[in-house]
Amino acid sequence: MEREDINILADAIKEYYGNYELEELCNQFNIDVDFLGISPNHKKLADKLIVQSDYNYRKLFEKILPELFRRCNHRILNSTWESNVFDEQMLRHLKKLQLLMSQNKKPVSVAEPVNYLFKSKSETIKFFAGAKKAVTIVDTQIGATTLECLREVKHPIRLLTGKDEQTLPSGFKDILKKFSSNGYDIEIRRHVVLNDRYLFLNGRCWLASSSLMSVGKKPLSIIECVDAKSAIAREIERKWREAEIY
Repeated sequence: MEREDINILADAIKEYYGNYELEELCNQFNIDVDFLGISPNHKKLADKLIVQSDYNYRKLFEKILPELFRRCNHRILNSTWESNVFDEQMLRHLKKLQLLMSQNKKPVSVAEPVNYLFKSKSETIKFFAGAKKAVTIVDTQIGATTLECLREVKHPIRLLTGKDEQTLPSGFKDILKKFSSNGYDIEIRRHVVLNDRYLFLNGRCWLASSSLMSVGKKPLSIIECVDAKSAIAREIERKWREAEIY
């Protein structure tokens, strides 16, 4: 895809989407908008939409391109020829862009919802060992078993738990100190309102049936959240910011 095509997409987005509307749309797909001063960096976003094979960017592009066509056509039909020269030219560019994208479209690996049932601690350890970036765990109760499940993680670990007395076992500070001494990058925070349990791994999100503390004692099932992932992630990030550092 040529630089000209990226510029065309950037100009179209800038013309037919307001700044606030564009930011809201990107948030729906869990995409952060880069800014140049107070305005979105339209060229950077267009570049990522065309070049990136990331699932979220691909879905946003599939959403935004038909809408650009609709808005461009609407303006042409509801204005005089003298005032819609830009829109007539843009419509031809958008048609070319659509054709090029259909010809050059590469297969995109889409993560299908996957659920797991862990019957042993070793299965859980293996699951977390597959982490390719930071891991976030939301659990109502944590302890030595929680840390044991994470012993093969090579990336930063964030644990968000509650503030009730039963959340942490007696002597947990010593347990955590021993775990951290092995080179683990781990941060724990406590929030006053915490009900559900979530696991965030490699850009995916699972709802856990029970605490990691019970692994090995009873089966642990995790159900992947797909449609609600972005909303859950935003809520957890809000609680993480509000939470007290342990």
